[in-house]
Amino acid sequence: MFASLLISVAMVLGQISTVSFVPQGRTTIEGRVTTSDGRPFPEIRVFLQNEVYSPVKTAYTDNSGRYRFDAIPAGVYYVQAEPGGTDYERVSQRVDAVGVIRRGGTASGELFHVDIVLKPRRVTGSDTKGVVFYQAVPDAAKKEYQNGVRSLETASVENATGSLKRALEIFPDYYDALELLGTEYVRRQEYQAALPLLTRAVGLNKNGWRGFYSLGIAQVESNKRSEAIQSLRRAVELNPTSPNTNMWLGIALAQGNDTRAEAIRALKKVTQLSKDGVPKVYFYLAALYMKDNQYREAADALESFLRADPAAGDQDKIKEKIKELRKKASGTK
Repeated sequence: MFASLLISVAMVLGQISTVSFVPQGRTTIEGRVTTSDGRPFPEIRVFLQNEVYSPVKTAYTDNSGRYRFDAIPAGVYYVQAEPGGTDYERVSQRVDAVGVIRRGGTASGELFHVDIVLKPRRVTGSDTKGVVFYQAVPDAAKKEYQNGVRSLETASVENATGSLKRALEIFPDYYDALELLGTEYVRRQEYQAALPLLTRAVGLNKNGWRGFYSLGIAQVESNKRSEAIQSLRRAVELNPTSPNTNMWLGIALAQGNDTRAEAIRALKKVTQLSKDGVPKVYFYLAALYMKDNQYREAADALESFLRADPAAGDQDKIKEKIKELRKKASGTK
């Protein structure tokens, strides 16, 4: 993931390796999704995203609005409730799932409780993003889809794939099944399998943010740059406050000299949207600034990277690069 840009960064920074986070301990994140008046919200998708907003796991709420993610490595996560096809807005909540450090420096597994309250969507008369997409789905297809959802909750991926495929055999235009199966293929990095499903999905629902988002990722990883930019621009239009969508758009744009300025704007937006910053984004920004000989901005980005990730590796090399960039910015040797 992000392979081409990471290679570019490593080359520009003189083979500085990227930082890897080695989580310790295992933990559980669980909670309830309710409306503002306390009513449980059943059968909506809940995503667990990592610190760079990439999806890690998916669950659906039960009849009591409860969800659960088990066996999670310690780290920073975002829990996002996605009430697509309803009159409620998506909600994302951060959780610092870091266990208690025990003797010997290891972190124990812990239980973290994260409740999410959904708010009604604010829709104006001209706001097409607020249009609710509805399909009359045959009961047999819906049953297979629900079986697929339950299988994903228990990490039974092959069963889930089979159920979703059967749902689509019954009802080929089943948007939810197309989008979920396509997104699952993206998560598994099976991009060629994902492309036709997600292309069909966004053709059915022009306002499905996650369909455009997943399609854009599959297109980036399949070297379909122009198509990826188009899909991810639409995803950002539908969900402008998603850091991960803006980051993927920036990555797609960064692959061309003619769109580098727009790439920088997209990546800078990620740093504004993310409460505590996404360290790797500053790394990407530094590489882009250096390509444009914007040495002061590149140095600033690397300093932001170190502040956002104080445990980063190769700190001495990065600090030396910052000094070198400051000298170039001032015109000194």
